Amino acid sequence: MRLLHIINIGHEAGGAERSVRLIQRGMAARGHQIRTVATTLGAEGRDVFADDLVPAVRGSAPRRFLGYLWHRAAHRHLTGIMDEYRPDLVHLHTIGEFSPSVLAATDRCRRILTLHGPEDWTLELLRWNLRSAARGERLSPPDRARYLYLRFLQRPAYLPRLRRLDRVLAPSAYFADLVRRDVGEVPVHVLPNGVPRTASPLPVAETGGLLFVGRLERVKGAHVLLDAFRLLLGSHSGATLDIVGEGTDRARLEAAAADLTAAGRVRFTGWLSPTAVRRALAAASVVVVPSVWPENFPTVALEALQCGRPLVASRVGGLPELVGEDNGVLVPPGDAPALAEALRPLLGDPDRLRRLGEGSAARAARYDVEHFLDALENHYREVVSR
Repeated sequence: MRLLHIINIGHEAGGAERSVRLIQRGMAARGHQIRTVATTLGAEGRDVFADDLVPAVRGSAPRRFLGYLWHRAAHRHLTGIMDEYRPDLVHLHTIGEFSPSVLAATDRCRRILTLHGPEDWTLELLRWNLRSAARGERLSPPDRARYLYLRFLQRPAYLPRLRRLDRVLAPSAYFADLVRRDVGEVPVHVLPNGVPRTASPLPVAETGGLLFVGRLERVKGAHVLLDAFRLLLGSHSGATLDIVGEGTDRARLEAAAADLTAAGRVRFTGWLSPTAVRRALAAASVVVVPSVWPENFPTVALEALQCGRPLVASRVGGLPELVGEDNGVLVPPGDAPALAEALRPLLGDPDRLRRLGEGSAARAARYDVEHFLDALENHYREVVSR
């Protein structure tokens, strides 16, 4: 098949982009032709995997307002690609940077959309597009205005075209349930992400090492973990916390944890290569996913399962589908004392860490990359054969 993938960002900025790159490689290895289109957003100086880049929406506030309602350059570029490439199927991923024009440009072809996270048209998730909501604050006046814009202008511009898709895929049952009211009668299927087998489960060597991997933004909850870690130190003075990742909150988090960093208890590593992340997972006692927004199906949790590491995570989004009593603990989002109480009995208890690690390793087989690609390929064939 000739497959066209469309995604906002054409470099590996997060889980959605890693998933697309995995699909690129996996489907190409199975003999399919692959072409990927992204925007220029954040592309400068990055390792771009997209084959075509569309100019991102730029300019003054009024120009951006109009651009996100209808991105003329994206429509023109995508129409040209559709004419030239003539795909059998278009697989849409994150599309907000293209505006509803992406749906108009591709409507001559069979189309699948994978929901990776909050979009401008997902009613139940609209608040998570707003900075003040993502920071756990009351909506600021500008964000209240943006919410009204998203709900009553941007979302209605998407819905009629979204409801002409052939199929929607969601990695978690949580997101699948949320999106059904948005897409009307379009079939919605749950397809959990897969990850390549890059590590084997290893016994936990240390009993006091916590690990966070993710973007350093408020929605990811690293600030909650730091508060919980301070509470832990009273009973576990030798505990350590590694924070892996970059983001807009890094400077603020480092300033807040300066004393812990100086004491050698907290370490900010910045961005790490996939190989280095795997080493960090193998060295950790517990992997913590303290998100305050509804995660879909975070890649770091899947990688932790593969490494056989216990997970302590927020009870939000799709995380309860990955974490249970057999392999970790769930806590209320944003609750630092509850997070500390969940972590306290794990640290220093090698037997419990071993049992939970074995539970994670047992779950990992469900998310084998070849199973994922088999299921995705079946979706492709079913849609194209209609």
